[in-house]
Amino acid sequence: MNNYSEPHHALDTAPLPSFPRFEGQTKFDVCVIGAGYTGISTSLHLAELGYNVALVEAQRIGNGASGRNGGQLGYGMSNLQPDLIHRFNKDIARRFWDLSVESVELFHDLCRKHSIDCDFSSGNMACATSASALADLNHHANIVESYGQSFYKRLDKELTQHTSGSSTYVGSILSQKSGHINPLKYVFGLAKAAEKAGVSIFEQSCVIAIKDTKPAKASFETGTITADFLILCCNGYLGNLSNKLANRILPVDNYQATTQILDDATINSLIKEGVCVWDTSRSVHYFRLTPDKRLIMGCGIGIPGHPPKNLEKDCRHHIEWVYPQLKGVGIDYIWSGTLAGTNNNLPDVGQLAPHIFYAQGYSGHGVGTAPLTGKYLAQEIHASSSGFKLLSRVKHRNVPGGRFLRLPAVLVYRLMTNTRDKFG
Repeated sequence: MNNYSEPHHALDTAPLPSFPRFEGQTKFDVCVIGAGYTGISTSLHLAELGYNVALVEAQRIGNGASGRNGGQLGYGMSNLQPDLIHRFNKDIARRFWDLSVESVELFHDLCRKHSIDCDFSSGNMACATSASALADLNHHANIVESYGQSFYKRLDKELTQHTSGSSTYVGSILSQKSGHINPLKYVFGLAKAAEKAGVSIFEQSCVIAIKDTKPAKASFETGTITADFLILCCNGYLGNLSNKLANRILPVDNYQATTQILDDATINSLIKEGVCVWDTSRSVHYFRLTPDKRLIMGCGIGIPGHPPKNLEKDCRHHIEWVYPQLKGVGIDYIWSGTLAGTNNNLPDVGQLAPHIFYAQGYSGHGVGTAPLTGKYLAQEIHASSSGFKLLSRVKHRNVPGGRFLRLPAVLVYRLMTNTRDKFG
């Protein structure tokens, strides 16, 4: 999982030079644990506020889901606005929407400010697989329009099938300022910005224990960092650092496949206008075309580190379900990244102890939400953050089944969703 040649994203991404392993006994203002989107953004924003920051990563920068995800940057949370209104109220649901808008704006601001070229292409299309799902998408769009904001274009069945290249869908909503990126280029660009801002970055530096003392302590096999604050930004790679936090997330691997290079006729039969697509099926489908003329698709979930033996066949099933015209297409790359879900599909953000903060559980929406959460964490440590307070007030329950029973549940869910989508 620490070979950058494994994801297709690495084909045209210049490697990031290695950072040193942490050794010794050193004091910092803040120690950030985990160098994905959240951790790097937190470190960058703290450094810009004048803090002496250590960013430590157990593997390589972006080795986790931040460098392996599908690269979709979209508006909204994992839950659509009607669901958020039902679970909270209209005011809180509006604040979550505003947060998602801020996350897209932050992406563009960071890319401009730090000259990050991550192959951004505009257009994010949500496609419905049924009339009821389309009604849900349109209800969501209606609520967003009631905010006085015009983010979505509604596409009927004919235009949806033309734009997506798939006869599977009955309608869609399309937003333009959101879109898709090369996620590995983005995380590398953020890391370069953090280093330039003065962050001390350490790789191959696994934290084996944390302690809420004053100052707090992060212990390694090779030494100890003491800091006024520790920030856990590990998401699906939290491990045993905190049982309390681990019980509130469900780490799952999301599999992705990239086809062989496609000829122009085939490319022209697929996605139009450079947009990316996700759909309302239960199989975690999201896909886009790459600059080198391939289709890349998210193809379901599984237990971290334990891919099914027939993974290529399984990925092919997902691709052909959306695009029957790609039956038998060659698949050149298959990989996974571990994301973390929560019971309510909202990020789990807060303060674990007086000197320990954390953020996790983006439920598949980390490309936009994670860097913004990192900014909120930095602001909260420096002074105060209304965004942090909004997220930290969300109540999170433990994922049912504990660490042992919940893993077989992932396989059951995978089987159920594959069967349900196959038979409609």
